[in-house]
Order: sequence, then structure tokens, then C-alpha cells
Amino acid sequence: MPNLRRWAVLVLLAFASNGITQTLARPGWAGSGMNADSWWRHAVVYQIDPKSFSADGLRGVTQRLDYVQSLGTDAILLDSITSSTVDPALGTVDDFDDLIHQASSRNVRVLLALDPKAADFSSVARLWLTHGIAGFYAPGATAEQLADLKKLLNSFVGQRILVGDLHTNDPQSRAADVQLLADPRAGTAPQLSAATIRSGMEASQQLLQGGRVAPLLLSDGPSYTRSLNRYGDGSHDIAAAKPLAAVLLASRSGALLYFGQELGLGSQQTIHWDAPPKPKPGAVPAPVEQPNAAVQDGDPASLLSWYRQLSALHHGNRTISSGEEIILNHDDQNVLAWVRKPQAVSQQSPAVVLVCNLSAQPVTVSLKADMQKLRLRGSFLRPVLRSDRGMGAMHLDGMTLGPYMVYIGELRF
Repeated sequence: MPNLRRWAVLVLLAFASNGITQTLARPGWAGSGMNADSWWRHAVVYQIDPKSFSADGLRGVTQRLDYVQSLGTDAILLDSITSSTVDPALGTVDDFDDLIHQASSRNVRVLLALDPKAADFSSVARLWLTHGIAGFYAPGATAEQLADLKKLLNSFVGQRILVGDLHTNDPQSRAADVQLLADPRAGTAPQLSAATIRSGMEASQQLLQGGRVAPLLLSDGPSYTRSLNRYGDGSHDIAAAKPLAAVLLASRSGALLYFGQELGLGSQQTIHWDAPPKPKPGAVPAPVEQPNAAVQDGDPASLLSWYRQLSALHHGNRTISSGEEIILNHDDQNVLAWVRKPQAVSQQSPAVVLVCNLSAQPVTVSLKADMQKLRLRGSFLRPVLRSDRGMGAMHLDGMTLGPYMVYIGELRF
């Protein structure tokens, strides 16, 4: 019995040194250290700048955790906290701790973006780890800094992770020290081009096949022009955002979403969280200032609804979450298409085909020869999800897609 008590005291001391507030170490939660599953593989990470996300800073983020969770978010990545203190404009350390606690109760982890040029880099990282942070994103960090961070992360209980940034000149250069790599190649091209996005998706697949690191595809972020401004033409802005969402959430990679892109947030815009006031009887309703989260929440045709549906597929469809990815070439029609193939194709577990028209004009495409080349039996696609809210199957030898339309279907015969 004395030995048992001594062992228990040692365990308690170990937890105290690594942060007793680590709610992320709950038994049974994937990545808790008591479960063999890796929570971060194929993750959806939602990046937030608390200064812009809400006027209430950290408290505003906490208040909207149900909204964040509705996007299928596995982890929040917080910007603007790069030192050992919290900017008073964002809140207090108690507000930060409350966010960690409330997020973990929803099985959402919190990651922190670190500034590698900040003083006492490792000390700052250790401090926030004791508050229950699940890991860090350190863009621009040196190889030595990443190695030190990885060693520090490994000294804490639970699956703490490190997100690196992709160096296109040497994409494997830092993969040994990180679990995830933020990969902008498929989603940040100047134009919505099938050839460019396909090339980026293929490069991302090469990282996955190496087995050393999992890519996080992204299209928006603090260093990029908002995708709505980059790809919108003033007439099809929201429609053009839907194929991009499919690339992020229906590929084999994880996704790094930047707050507001699911609402069609453009540069110099802010999110409006509350519904506009009802007009007086007989008055003409004022135009809704976009983006408005409350308005989109009740609209099944909204971009927000589309992101939620795709995220549900990302997590809930076994073929989408873990199947092989085969990218097709229809660049000549500016059509992006890829196949998600389960390990064993059957009537109960069919291949899933995704087709995106990346132009403002209707297009008719045939995928029959592609399926024959892949030795996949089938003559039509049964709809799983489509962006035009239409109904009905599409035949492989003649699929007509409207402007910027996305069609996701099971291959049937």
C-alpha cells in the first residue's frame, strides 16, 4: 500500500508539472493519450483572429463555439496571442482558460499561432501548454525551433501537435518535426483554374503518400487576399466559392478554414452575427448586409449550409474520409473532377465521384472513359450532394453542370 500511495503522488506531480488544467486529456477522447486514434488526421481546423471575429474578443469566440462546432471543427487555431500575456483588448487569461474549457467540452481543441521571432519563444510555448493548448502553428520557424517545440510538446500528456508551413521549394524539409503542413497550393492561385488546382491537389497527395505528414489545404488566411475577392466576378461570387469548399473538405487532406470564408466574407468586411430587424408593416425590407451568420443559418441554399454539408461528408462518409483519391484531367473544359475510391468497391461501398465546373458558363462533360480506364463499373452517378439543390442522377457519358456547379455522386450501374 505505501508503494501504491507513492506511485499515486508521483503521477499527480507529473500532471501538475504539465498543466493540471489539461481538459484535453479526458479518457476516451481521441488524442487524449488514452486512445490510440490520432485526432489530427483529416482534421478541420478553424483559424480565428479574435480581434476581427467578434467585438468581444475571446469571450466572443467562446460565445460562438456552437457555431464553430457546427462546421465540424476539430480544432480552433487562434491568432493574435503571441506572447506570455493576453492583450487586454482581447480579454484576460481567465477568458482564455474559459475558452479552453468550453471548447474541450465540445471535443474541440485549441491551437495557438506562435511568432518564432518573439523573445523567449520556448518559454511562451511552455506557458500556454500548461493552460491546455493542444499544439501550435509556427509559420516561418527555423528547423531548430521546430525541433525544440516538438520535444516540448512530447513532454506533455495527450496528443499535442505541431503545424508547419509548406516551403514549396523543399516541401519535405520540415516534415520530420510536424504532424500537419499548411498547404496553400491548391487553394490560393490567382484564378479559379482546373489545371492549377489539380496540380496543387496532386502535390498534396505526394505529401500524404510519403506518410510522414498530413497536409492541411487552405484557400484563405491572414497572408492572402480573401478568396471571395480573388475568384468572385460580382455575379457568381457565392457560387464560385462552393467548388473551392469542395476541394478543401472532400479531398483526402485536412482543411484549414479561415474565419468567415464559410459566409463569403470579403476583404474589409466584418461578420454580422444577429439577424436584421424585421421591417415595419408595409415597409420594403432593407437589403441584408452580407455576410450575416443569422440569415445564412436559416437558408439551406447558403454558403454556410454548403460548408456544413461538406464537413459532415468529410467526417461521416467513410469513402470521403479515408478512401483513395484519384484526380482526373479535364483541364480543357475547366472542370475539376476526382474519384474517392474505397479499399474494396462494392454495391454497399461504392466509389464517390466529385465534379466541379469552374467557369461561369454551363459545361457538358463525359467521365465514361475515365471510369473505364480506372476499371470502375458504372454508368451513372447517384447524388450525394449537389450545389444547385437540384435532384436526380447524372449519366457518365453526358453530365451538364451549371456555372460553378458541384456534383458529388456515388458511382452506380
